Amino acid sequence: MIKESRLFNFINKEKTFAISFLEGQKVIHDLALIHSVNNQGFGFFRDCTLSILPIINFLKPQENMGIFIDSENPYFRFKLEMNQAGFFRTLILPEDLPAVPEKISGKLRTAKQFPYSKTPYTSIINVDNRSIKELMNDFFDKSYQMKSQVIISDDSDQVILLTKLPEVNVDKEEIVESVSLKDYIKQNKENFDNIFKQALNEDNEIQKAFEELDFDFLKSTEIKFKCNCSRDRMVTGVAGVVRSSGFADVFHNDASIETKCDYCKTAYLITKDEVNSILNLH
Repeated sequence: MIKESRLFNFINKEKTFAISFLEGQKVIHDLALIHSVNNQGFGFFRDCTLSILPIINFLKPQENMGIFIDSENPYFRFKLEMNQAGFFRTLILPEDLPAVPEKISGKLRTAKQFPYSKTPYTSIINVDNRSIKELMNDFFDKSYQMKSQVIISDDSDQVILLTKLPEVNVDKEEIVESVSLKDYIKQNKENFDNIFKQALNEDNEIQKAFEELDFDFLKSTEIKFKCNCSRDRMVTGVAGVVRSSGFADVFHNDASIETKCDYCKTAYLITKDEVNSILNLH
């Protein structure tokens, strides 16, 4: 049995850099079972998912966030919804991508739901010929005003999100500027590559590997695919389509139709009577 994936949070001794490290073998394994993305497209689907999930470390209790990539060139739609507890669901459409999207042009939409707030905070970033790594680095720069870089492993289903922390002058003394994000990555590239090549998945082994790089362990969160679809939501959704298009366009001459959740592929058999009951309540 594959161990559940975990997202680790570390900070270096000087408190100048933070690392979010995702051990994502189980996450990617589950996505391969759920989604029928073609061979050339699944690697891109993997990179999108691994690049975005470390954002969970930046969410506060009871916060939820959605990241949506609306690419026009090449055309595809990617969605990932996640919460602070470590649950997420994701999809990419169409699943039969004609080619691996090396560069993306379109929009990156975000929606962040705060506890006790009915209306989410939303933002849109225009994307012009950017790779998925560049896109997420832009997201952190523009949405969080932080210098961060995504480093995806070629050897294992793992990713590092390295963030340069802001300089804090607590004692009103002159601040000596720490090394830049770019230089820090260059200095530690071999160290990060060695961690990736080991494909560590035990908590103590991962913590030890980063402690040897002078990072202190802060916390870890279990990351799991979990869809919140339900029969009631599906019936309501079909009722909405029927309200605008009519029973004939949706059910034709059948007494029921099968609908499927795009996220988890769970199938629901929805009857005409159920939909009619919903419509009669409104």
